[in-house]
Amino acid sequence: MKKVLLATTVLALTAPLAAADGVELSGFGRFGLDYNSDAPAGTPDSQVNMRMRVNIDASKTTDAGVTFGGRIRMQYDDGLTGAQLSPAMLYATYEGLRVEVGNSNTAIDSAALMYNSEIGYLNRSFGNPIGGFYAFSTSPYSADVTTFTVDPITDEVVATTAQGERNRMGIFASYSIAGFNLKASYINPNQTDSTTDAEMSIAADYNFGQFTISAAYADNAGGVDGDTVTYLGAQYALSDIANVGLLYFNSDPEGEADQERVTLYGNYKMDALTLRGYVAHDDAVGNVTDTAFGIGADYDLGGARLGADIHRNYAESTIVGLGVRFDF
Repeated sequence: MKKVLLATTVLALTAPLAAADGVELSGFGRFGLDYNSDAPAGTPDSQVNMRMRVNIDASKTTDAGVTFGGRIRMQYDDGLTGAQLSPAMLYATYEGLRVEVGNSNTAIDSAALMYNSEIGYLNRSFGNPIGGFYAFSTSPYSADVTTFTVDPITDEVVATTAQGERNRMGIFASYSIAGFNLKASYINPNQTDSTTDAEMSIAADYNFGQFTISAAYADNAGGVDGDTVTYLGAQYALSDIANVGLLYFNSDPEGEADQERVTLYGNYKMDALTLRGYVAHDDAVGNVTDTAFGIGADYDLGGARLGADIHRNYAESTIVGLGVRFDF
C-alpha cells in the first residue's frame, strides 16, 4: 500500500511538468580524464574534466502557424561553485524564417562547418575559429564594475564605473530555402549606453550534392570598434562514411597585426568507430610553432560515445583526453 501511495504521489508531482505544452529539456553530460604535458607550475598534468548542460526550451504555436518560444540554459563545469543560468533568448519562427532577441545566437558563430575539426569527448581543436566574436552566452552577463582611486591633488576618493553587459541585447535572423541558409545578427553589449560599439555579423552557407560551402564576416567583433573576423569553409563528402573539409579564419584587430588560421580536417566512419583528424597552420606572433594537429576516435556506445583525442598545440604541448559524452 505504501508503494502504491508513493507512486501515486510521484505521478501527481511530475504530471504538470510532463503535461506542460511545448516545454522540453535537452542537453548533454560529459566526463573524462584530461592531460597537458605543459601544465602551469603547481598544477597536476592530469585532471578529471566534467560538464552538465540542460537547455530549458518552451514554445507555443499560434493558429496562424507562427511559433514563439524561448531558451534558458543551465550549466555546471568542474571548478565552479554551482550551476549557472544563462540570460534568456526569445524567438519566433515561421516556415523558413527565424528571429531571435535577447541572448541570441550570432550569425558568425552559427556559420556551417566552423567547428567541424573538433575531436574527442570535449569537442576541441586547435584549428577552431579565432577572434573575439559574440555567441549565445551560457553564463550570466558581466555586471558593472566600480573601482575607487584617491585623487593625489584633492585627496578625494573618485569612483569609476566600467559598464558591464547586463543590458546586452542581441537580434538574430535566419532564413532557409532550397539548400541556402542566410543569417544576420546585431549584438549591442549595453543598449543603455550610446557609446558602445555593436557587433554586426552575416553568414551564408549552401549545400549542393556532396559539397557544402560556408562564409561569415563580423564587424566590431566582440563589441570592439574596428575589429573584424572573416571565415570561409568548404566540405566534400567522399561518401556516406567519409568527408574532408578546409577552413580559413582571419582576425584583424584595429591597429594590430592580423592573424590567419587554415585548418584541414577529415572523418571516416567504420561501423561504431569514427576516426577524426585535423592539421592547422596559424601565423600568430608568439607561437612556438605555426602548425598544430590532432587525431581522435569516437566509439558509439548506443546512446553515448567514448571519445579519445591527442593534440600538439602551437606551444608544442601534448594534450590528451579520454572520456564519455551522452546527449539527451
